[in-house]
Amino acid sequence: MPHWKVGIMDTEFIHGHPSVELEPRIYDAAYDVVVCKTGPSIFFQTPVVPYFVKERVDTVIITGCITSGCVRASTIDSFQWGFRTIVPEDCVGDHEEQPHKDNLRDVGRRYADISTADDVIAYFNDIGRRNI
Repeated sequence: MPHWKVGIMDTEFIHGHPSVELEPRIYDAAYDVVVCKTGPSIFFQTPVVPYFVKERVDTVIITGCITSGCVRASTIDSFQWGFRTIVPEDCVGDHEEQPHKDNLRDVGRRYADISTADDVIAYFNDIGRRNI
């Protein structure tokens, strides 16, 4: 793991710590794929890209905790790998409102579609109807 400037990363965000347990209401072990990332982007040095290519994924929806950090890094990497990228603005956040807004505006101009959770859910429902 890289040397993070945020001390909590070295003490609490490690395998086995309660802070990294998956929420059982949204995690299905029979279906979901779990990836442990060590840097800001989910794509960096993880098997995510080969898995997405194998599964023929064309669109990636990015959600997360720090818009100016991990969300931004993952959004840019998703774009660079050629995926259509969507960031639902009500599914991301930051320590402060201004960096959150600034980064959403910036990635929205360059790399991703900025949307809402409701619009993304409607998108999923529409895709599901087309695949029946």
